[in-house]
Amino acid sequence: MIYVLDIKTWHFDSTWSNPTTPYQYIDLEYFIKTMFASDNIQVNTIKDGNDKVSIEFVDKLLTENKDIKIFACNLDCFEHKQSLMMYDEVICKKYPNVLFVFFYHELDMTLLLNSKTSNINNVIYVLNSFSTSDTNQLNKVFPYYLINSYLQENYSSMHNIFKGNALLRKHKKYNFLNGIHKPHRLAAYGLLKKHNLLEEGFFSYLDYPGFLKKEEHMQESAEWLNMSIDEFKTHLSTFEIPYLLETYEPTPQPGIFYIPFLTPHIYSWQSYISITSETNYIESSNVVSLSEKSFKAFAGFNIPLIYGQPSITDYLKNLGFDMFDDLFDNTVTNDKAATLKKLDKNLQVIKNMSLEELHKFYVKNYERVEQNFYTLTVRSKNAHLSQIKLKLKQMHNV
Repeated sequence: MIYVLDIKTWHFDSTWSNPTTPYQYIDLEYFIKTMFASDNIQVNTIKDGNDKVSIEFVDKLLTENKDIKIFACNLDCFEHKQSLMMYDEVICKKYPNVLFVFFYHELDMTLLLNSKTSNINNVIYVLNSFSTSDTNQLNKVFPYYLINSYLQENYSSMHNIFKGNALLRKHKKYNFLNGIHKPHRLAAYGLLKKHNLLEEGFFSYLDYPGFLKKEEHMQESAEWLNMSIDEFKTHLSTFEIPYLLETYEPTPQPGIFYIPFLTPHIYSWQSYISITSETNYIESSNVVSLSEKSFKAFAGFNIPLIYGQPSITDYLKNLGFDMFDDLFDNTVTNDKAATLKKLDKNLQVIKNMSLEELHKFYVKNYERVEQNFYTLTVRSKNAHLSQIKLKLKQMHNV
């Protein structure tokens, strides 16, 4: 039997081309049914955050139901997140014949993969974001777009509408939406200003939820930019924050300016390049750190330009994505100064190309953009699901 423990924390507007609610819509039951053609699935759904469970609940469940071979759960179902570290050790070791599928949309994967329980083999994680220096552990980590029901359910509609608009001239060169302030994002904002690119793209910088008003974030940003607090405050006064992007809405709401996982279609349709600033900037090239943000360009049929941890582009290439090395410099950099210099160089490329030149490049290379979408939604999905099924087969010979 397959047991699914889920919680409904996200939902989406059924009018997919004009979303008003987040795309981060997760449905574990849908995911499990996609993986395994089985009618023997029991689903327990927690609604509105009520009646969360404990580790003891799971222990009792597995003790009383020896026929459970797969236990899939959203870790938001648990009362205490601090219990997650012992969850692997106590439960997974106790039930070695059960394959545990843990989903969580925000989880510090460094803690899990570098913990003393990281050698447990009957666990896989489907995650929104992760960071790890132990690349040998990546075979148990799967990107959460596999479980993003919005994307999977609307694959055909999205593909057809983007393909139908492929040859149309777009209004802007790029889209670059920022929800939460981070010092490396502020640095990118500064480089856009330097190249006079703010009006040539769909750009936003919301500073949600007001990080720049908090002293600890001020200090972090000042240190990242090698400034004193007073120097940073003077520097900050030269920026417009919040910077809200051009909108087609008569009465825009702040929430539409930044939506996790996907750039709103109206902006990806009307721009050629998607600039993505990852959640974290980690100077070491020995760490893999990425989130759902790195997949936005592929989902939106845009040319990708990703700015963040140095080895991200190589990791994505290994997954099969085309990072357009013939347009942008994607060489791995090992320090902050070199990374910013590379971004500066890539923004100059965008600045130097006219809208007409970008259009011709996009049309000429559209099949590569389309292939990235296929890799995101079909090829990678099939490859990852094959790995999961293989793990289960090795455990149970099923």
